[in-house]
Amino acid sequence: MDRIDLAHEPELRLGSLTIRPALRQIAHDGGAEEVVEPRVMQVLVALAREPGAILSRDDLTTSCWEGRVVGEDAINRVISRLRRVAEGIGEAAFRIETITKVGYRLIPGEGIAAPASGPIPAIDAELAAARDEARKLRLDRRAMLIGSGAAVVAAGGWWSYRRFTAPAAEPAPPADVAPLMFQASLMLQQGTPEGGSQAAGLLRRVVEKHPEYADGWGMLALTYIGGSNARTPEQSRTLRDRADEAMRRAEALDPGNIYVRIARLGLRPYIGSWRAAEQVLRPALVSHPGNPLLTGSLAGTMMSVGRCRDAATLLDGLAGKVPPTPGIAYTYAQTLWGAGRLDDADRAIGEAYALFPTHFAVWFTRFYFMLYTGRAEQSLAMYENVDGRPAAISDSNFAMIVAVARAMLSRKEADIDEAMRLNLAGARIASGYAENTIQFASALGRLDAAFEVVNAYFFERGFKTSDQRFPEQRTYNSRINRRTHFIFLPSTAAMRADPRFEALVGELGLTKYWREAGILPDYKRA
Repeated sequence: MDRIDLAHEPELRLGSLTIRPALRQIAHDGGAEEVVEPRVMQVLVALAREPGAILSRDDLTTSCWEGRVVGEDAINRVISRLRRVAEGIGEAAFRIETITKVGYRLIPGEGIAAPASGPIPAIDAELAAARDEARKLRLDRRAMLIGSGAAVVAAGGWWSYRRFTAPAAEPAPPADVAPLMFQASLMLQQGTPEGGSQAAGLLRRVVEKHPEYADGWGMLALTYIGGSNARTPEQSRTLRDRADEAMRRAEALDPGNIYVRIARLGLRPYIGSWRAAEQVLRPALVSHPGNPLLTGSLAGTMMSVGRCRDAATLLDGLAGKVPPTPGIAYTYAQTLWGAGRLDDADRAIGEAYALFPTHFAVWFTRFYFMLYTGRAEQSLAMYENVDGRPAAISDSNFAMIVAVARAMLSRKEADIDEAMRLNLAGARIASGYAENTIQFASALGRLDAAFEVVNAYFFERGFKTSDQRFPEQRTYNSRINRRTHFIFLPSTAAMRADPRFEALVGELGLTKYWREAGILPDYKRA
């Protein structure tokens, strides 16, 4: 292979990314940019020149290291860095596959056009190409999945995008914006502020092109509502004003629009609104059977009220209809775990980790799954693989979780004390840390500490947990929207056996929900 001279390499496209070798710059269509090391850019260019083709280590050293002899660690480090790019700014626009004892190849993201060198095409040309792909996939509104406001999830064996089809019972989006709608749904499922912002930008383009398209306005409203629930109060007010306008536009065109109905649920306090959500979602599924957005929303509600088995059964019905995203991957695995289907959960989290190994949510889900299923040594091995860790996670965050893994493995009082010291401090800093601390304390047998943090998290008793969810993510979680699903996971089983738990679910309104719904949560069933 010829040596890659970055100064003379043309720009190229890789899905939603523009690669500018001379500047060592990777730019996402949503506006994000990242500058990478020269060697990382050289390897990316080498692999992207021939997507799907296998390049050996010798090929890479010839083209990227001027033929010098380099150790395996040097190549491994660059490949690891590229995988972080793929799961970060790349948002699954591509992945790097290792062919054991042969080499590496670049695989374009599923459903995203393969890269092409030369001048960057105009947006209308890109849309035309994507439109052809959309026709092949028979995209309709059933493909529009929202990860931020509704836990839409998929089974571990459903990953083949080419198998994704949907009945044509519901009207399809206008052909020229179907790719934009689909891309917006994928952005939302990243579960990040950047993904939400990019989705909103794509949906604004949809309604600019087709102001008569009700689902475009409805999805835009849902995107704004999902974003508002994860922002500061000042930011939230602005987003809700925009959502209100989008909802009015959607309902003027389509009274009872399903996306608006779900968006309006997002205006309610999450705690205590489970029955209202179920009363909206179940009839909607009768009129829109198999709709993955509605199915996923209802499954998320079921998880929140301790009905993990029902949630898993609902999600089993989505087989073959959902393309892979990190949000889909880790949520389904967690649902299976909560339902007690450990073999299925093992397979699901294994496939999720194979597809999205450095996505923060997938990485942490696997870490915790191993931790709570008697495999803390595997959690520690994940931590010790520095290149395989998700990017932009603070050292203090890793210190908290690795202390728990060591304590779970040793069960020594000194190790448990250290793990609890670090995590109790973290519980005051961020609500997401508090959720983790509750589960850690329960699993480590420190139930007094678990209930201390529960009271702070839900009721601001004893101390106040910050509304900031995780510092790295710049997201927020107000007290009225605190999550409840984790108190029904296997990690908190010891808490559910404690008499204090019944008082907790009563105060949260869960006992009232169970009574009115005429059901029992999983932990009370035989």
